[in-house]
Amino acid sequence: MWQHLAHSIRGAAHEADCSPCQDSHSFRFFDGQSSSAVVACVADGAGSSKYSNEGSAFACEAIEENAAAYFEEHGCFDHLQREDVVGWCNDARQRMEEEASQRDCGIREFASTLCAAIISPSRSFFFQIGDGAIILGQQGVYGVVFWPQSGEYANSTNFLSAKQYEQHLEFLSVSSCFSDVALFTDGLERLALAFDTQTPHPPFFEPLFQALRSTDNCAALGEDLREFLQSYSVKSRSDDDKTLILASELLEKDGEDD
Repeated sequence: MWQHLAHSIRGAAHEADCSPCQDSHSFRFFDGQSSSAVVACVADGAGSSKYSNEGSAFACEAIEENAAAYFEEHGCFDHLQREDVVGWCNDARQRMEEEASQRDCGIREFASTLCAAIISPSRSFFFQIGDGAIILGQQGVYGVVFWPQSGEYANSTNFLSAKQYEQHLEFLSVSSCFSDVALFTDGLERLALAFDTQTPHPPFFEPLFQALRSTDNCAALGEDLREFLQSYSVKSRSDDDKTLILASELLEKDGEDD
């Protein structure tokens, strides 16, 4: 059994100019006859792109819908390959291109990053383009899957909308599974990551995962998380939008019924 929390919060910069939050996220649990899996993704629209809030939504929607179709056909994700993920990303790009054509603009106006994780009992998969990060935890030990990508210029990154995006698309398949996973956009990097060691910052994650594992009211805890992300202590570190997904698998030893 998995419990999760997820929020996308508009940053102070977008609050000031009344622009929408450019981050998006999705989380879905798949339960089949012989396998189960969690699929989570976050996306951060480029601040310089006019419709990037829609671009990030297209990215998350495409990954979730293509993952659902794959799971329905195969019953599991055990044999997922990089080329499958590239196909999912191309579908997201096609959605952006179709909308760009209707609005008579370039796909760059829908520019977005993407971080995605698929966790199943036997195998896990991760892919990313751009900044933000995916954090994995097992028995209180945390690690970063891919370090946030930097672009060609200072304070820039890579986007799914770019022509050569495949060159920057990172993909990892591992045979082990994990009990905790977090995904977040770059608005939380300075709080969640230790840049000197390129590792997660345990004081940020440990109390969050502990609260998630011990709660029997995810709705109330979710409101607490929203208030935390909107607090001065968080906003003072970055005026960018902030998205955070936290998910923990509650095993029988955690006191949960089957």
